[in-house]
Amino acid sequence: MKKINTLIAVVLFTLGFTSCSTEEVILQEGQSTELLKTYELKRDATGAYSVALNVNSDVVVDVLKNSDESSNEFYLSKSKNVKGDKINSASDLWFKEENFKVEFISENSNKVPTITVFDDNIKFSNKSGKNKKFLNEYSISKNEDGTFDLDFNVNDKVAVDFVYNEELATHEIHLDKGKSSKNNFSRTLEKEEGKLLKIDFVNHSNNSNAKAAAVVVRKPRVIVDDGEDY
Repeated sequence: MKKINTLIAVVLFTLGFTSCSTEEVILQEGQSTELLKTYELKRDATGAYSVALNVNSDVVVDVLKNSDESSNEFYLSKSKNVKGDKINSASDLWFKEENFKVEFISENSNKVPTITVFDDNIKFSNKSGKNKKFLNEYSISKNEDGTFDLDFNVNDKVAVDFVYNEELATHEIHLDKGKSSKNNFSRTLEKEEGKLLKIDFVNHSNNSNAKAAAVVVRKPRVIVDDGEDY
């Protein structure tokens, strides 16, 4: 009887160990398939945009400007000649008229996460300084846990108000003249699965004509898509 009990215990232990080992292997394989760890989209004080990528080990990033689609395509692929996590950055993004797109294309995934931006192009637009009196610079960073950090800086005497517009499903940052002494702001935003993450900077400007209605400009506007089908 003791021998039988001992045999059962050994079998159960072996099965449990095998199950844990299998789960561990699956988890490691799942983690290794993600070539892109985090990224940051930034507009500096001059109005120029740049993107920084924190990629996984053994990953090479190639950047292609697709003028037909107004898209900046980041191609991620594995290479045996590269080791260690690193930051890849790109500035001078392709910017057509008032919008552009950033696409992250991995060789081992059908999902293509994208960021779409609507803003004035400082290189070709005379309107580049129109709303700059409120917003100075901003950045949107994706974290490894799937959340997003929004950081931005406004000029002096700008009132800032955070509103979630249920009808538009958009996070709005309202900017207007005010007496606020704070210049730097930060928020962590969660993106709902299967939905777009939309962020609008809403600029309120009083028209010089007292009888005219106030002017509201939604720029910059950012839409984050994780590559799922909606």
